[in-house]
Amino acid sequence: MTMNIVGKTSMHSVVPSRSALQKRARRWVIKIGSSLLTQDGQRLDLSAMQNFVQQILQLRAEGIEVVLVSSGSVSAGKCHLGWAQKTTTAEERQAAASVGQSALIHAYENLLAEEGTHCGQVLLTRDNFRDRKRLKKTRSAIEMLLKMQVLPIINENDAIADPDNALGNNDHLAALVSNVWHADLMVLLTDQLGLFTVDPRARPDAEMITEGMAGDPRHERMAGGSGGTVGTGGMLTKIHAATHAARSGAATLIADGRIPDVLLRLRQGELLGTFLRSKKFDRKLRRDAWTGLQIINGQQRIIHPMLRIKNEVVAFYSETLPFTAIPIFNGQ
Repeated sequence: MTMNIVGKTSMHSVVPSRSALQKRARRWVIKIGSSLLTQDGQRLDLSAMQNFVQQILQLRAEGIEVVLVSSGSVSAGKCHLGWAQKTTTAEERQAAASVGQSALIHAYENLLAEEGTHCGQVLLTRDNFRDRKRLKKTRSAIEMLLKMQVLPIINENDAIADPDNALGNNDHLAALVSNVWHADLMVLLTDQLGLFTVDPRARPDAEMITEGMAGDPRHERMAGGSGGTVGTGGMLTKIHAATHAARSGAATLIADGRIPDVLLRLRQGELLGTFLRSKKFDRKLRRDAWTGLQIINGQQRIIHPMLRIKNEVVAFYSETLPFTAIPIFNGQ
């Protein structure tokens, strides 16, 4: 961890670097866009899917918990139904989603079975996040799948979604899952390098934002419309999703999924794409840095476990971060 210390050491002077945040994150929500999982939006790209599966399994082998939010069901369904080039009605799109979701989860299951593991499908709508009981059921379903070493694969239930309960895009869904599951890091893989100051397709002088704070209003002005013709979300939806995810402490990474081994390289702390910090996650790592044994004026001090739990609860619901320590002498 990189620490910037000015003058007297204080808890708030411990500032984790972006690389340290990426390495320290233990719970990842990974969202993969349709453009990365399909061949021009017409059929599933099994080679690309296999590559992502292998990276995710490597992350899990390194102790990272992963929840996957996967797009691609509508594109796969339209291909199966022979509608790849057709402009569909809302009802036809729902049918395509139903057909395509089966194909999508079947492809993932086959790829994971080759590696000796399995996946579990969780289809959600906005209603799952409105009701407290349903929200708890959603979280418990994810936790149980992870406990059984099964990869949770989440998508919106487009087959039955309507304007009243639809989420609209999987960037927003990934942010809500990050909130419910208390993720450390939300990774949004897309076909764009990251957030630029202006649209790089129109302005060759555009500069990429490598790091910022989620919720910064300047990011909304920089983000344009949809990045492609396949997905339903663009850079603006990702900026909004980052703001939402940050409320529960999740940092966000927006990166190009076409970069070789992108997930593994992010895990190693490489500075790829755009990293949007969460103040709550930054504070959590500051607290963790102070939780371990310290030497202060020749005395060993440590955060009492019960006070630490109380602090975590308070920090989740408040912008303030209480800090209480008790002295420990002679190793007691």
